[in-house]
Amino acid sequence: MYCHIEQDDTSQYLQFDTTSNPYTAPSIAINDSFRFKAVMMGDGKHVDYIKLYTYYQAKRQTVLLHEVKYLAPQVQTGTDPAALTGIVYLYSPLLGREMRYGCALREAA
Repeated sequence: MYCHIEQDDTSQYLQFDTTSNPYTAPSIAINDSFRFKAVMMGDGKHVDYIKLYTYYQAKRQTVLLHEVKYLAPQVQTGTDPAALTGIVYLYSPLLGREMRYGCALREAA
């Protein structure tokens, strides 16, 4: 799975692989305001589900802003980088900072 994440003037393209243990999937820092975690459960041939988490990084703790689950998602064949999720807009509880992301499930090369 590939995700394109934008926050402030920063743009990141991230790739995520399947896992058999959701607790070992890392969360990725997006500047100093957000964290993004993608859990793609399955093996190299089949994806059972995808869960995406977005967190706000507060001074004392990390706060969950958004969680979404896609059951048995299908591989997308087009070129839309947000074919699975569409463009998702999230805002921090303080100062209203915006983060955008879109993900697509592509076949492994």
